[in-house]
Amino acid sequence: MSQLLSAIFKPDSRAEGERAKFLSRMFGIFSERIVSLWCDDERSPYQDIGRPTVKTSMTDRGYTLDFTLRDRKTGALYVAEMKCEIEYQSFRYFILTNAEQLKHHKKPAFEVFLRSARPSEDLQVWVGKQKTPTAGAILIWGAVSPSGRMSAIEEFGLRDALSLDEMCRDLVSWKCQRYEALLSERRAWSIQLFDGLLSSDVSEAPAVIYPRLDAATSRQARSRYPGDA
Repeated sequence: MSQLLSAIFKPDSRAEGERAKFLSRMFGIFSERIVSLWCDDERSPYQDIGRPTVKTSMTDRGYTLDFTLRDRKTGALYVAEMKCEIEYQSFRYFILTNAEQLKHHKKPAFEVFLRSARPSEDLQVWVGKQKTPTAGAILIWGAVSPSGRMSAIEEFGLRDALSLDEMCRDLVSWKCQRYEALLSERRAWSIQLFDGLLSSDVSEAPAVIYPRLDAATSRQARSRYPGDA
């Protein structure tokens, strides 16, 4: 199992706990974008086609999940939900090691997600305005151990349990320019914030040159994150 995210976030001592909390929250702001970029790459086994809304016969309410993933080999569709709780409860849920860790998520949307792992007639999935038949559900976690992946799949009938940690490693090894642009942009924003806070006059704060995202990334940002594009 990769140790990429562990090396970044896990503190070496209690004194670094505040640092871990800060970095975890910052990462959470844009971690969904990383999944989207990974899915957009042709080397990824899955393609994201948009947020799914799952409706049940028990209620008129729909529950919107994070992704709808299409298997590039078979064309099968799966609803997907990401849970990336890094620093929460002293990293208790950072690495998926057994299926029991999923049970602390008790909100109706996650329960519907787990039910979607075993499709039934009382569950309907909509992507956009189109009713979409799905073949199951895929979990996305911060980091996943081999035993944790198998435990979650066997316990809940999931198609797969993907790791955000591994996605980051893939994007680096693939030399994904859109991933590099995303991180460069977020780094520039952070520098501007801290430099601005240290400056007595905003006009004296150093200008930041923002890296330009390509057109596809910009359009995706506006559609998935309209308030952050």
